[in-house]
Amino acid sequence: MGLKRELILAILGIFILAACSEDPDLLYSKAETEAALGSRQKALNYLMQIQQSNPEYTEAYLFAARLFFEDNNLTDAVNQCKRGLDAQADSAQILRYIGEIYYLSGSLENAYQYYRMAVQANDKNVEAQISLGYILNDKDLYEAALSHFNKALELDSANYQATVGKAKTLRNSGKTAASIELLQEVVKSHPMEGAAYGALAMAQEQTALEDKTILENYALAVKLSPKDKSVWDAYVDFMMKEQDQKAAVKVLQNYLYHFPQIVEARHRLAELYIDLARSESLSWLDAARQQCDQALISDQNDHYSHALLAKIYLLQEKPRLALLEAQLAFEINPNTEYRELVDQAKFYTN
Repeated sequence: MGLKRELILAILGIFILAACSEDPDLLYSKAETEAALGSRQKALNYLMQIQQSNPEYTEAYLFAARLFFEDNNLTDAVNQCKRGLDAQADSAQILRYIGEIYYLSGSLENAYQYYRMAVQANDKNVEAQISLGYILNDKDLYEAALSHFNKALELDSANYQATVGKAKTLRNSGKTAASIELLQEVVKSHPMEGAAYGALAMAQEQTALEDKTILENYALAVKLSPKDKSVWDAYVDFMMKEQDQKAAVKVLQNYLYHFPQIVEARHRLAELYIDLARSESLSWLDAARQQCDQALISDQNDHYSHALLAKIYLLQEKPRLALLEAQLAFEINPNTEYRELVDQAKFYTN
């Protein structure tokens, strides 16, 4: 009798384990764990299991698409989303995510079309309303953008991204005071979120407010949201406008720590070093040259880095090296500025 009871319990245990192994939430959790550990293929295997056993499980398609996109496989990322549409998963979420993939890939018109379809599929999807609002703002269609941000806020009155998006649109449409008022309320209610501080600093730039306050808001924004490139770009632009050069150097160094692949930032940092060399000490030129060398590792045809090196070598009284770099810059991109740089280097060579 005891043996029979144990056998029954064992069989029940097997059924329970089998049921758990097919539970989509459990499989999804395993996929998240594998992805976090760097095992993308194992994560995808779990997600494919979910798609087969629970074809309407929307997150399985979105997560798989994200993994493909992170591997720079745009085609398979979009195809994963389309599989979800075929399986009748949540169409609004999936269409919005296809739009997001295109947006991050720089295909703004495709992004706009998919965001629009997402809202048409479900106008109560807050994320879809916000995404469409942001891209309409990028297209300078401010009234249309505001209508979508307002709709998102009707659905979720405390939504942070919708509020920041609305404030940015108000600023871009010339309603700076309304934008600042809205953002000041947001930073009070969300003091540990960076995006609103960045948007507030950008809006304050359009006023007569002292630079110190603007700088404090930019610093808070990048501290709290260090991967927000749009805020960093605005911060760097502000620092390059007649701010203290050494303070600007520190900001650009931090920017490059987070975005080392941005060649234009290396150019700007090299320019700052060259300016400091002219005003203080030629010792700054070594740092300027290092930035140009780093940029050229990424792209040997970076004509502007070659031109900057020519200027550096002229300041170091190395005209032959300056001539070589100026000629390279001119060969890659023949223009008047580089032609004059070649002539200047030739003059000192002779």
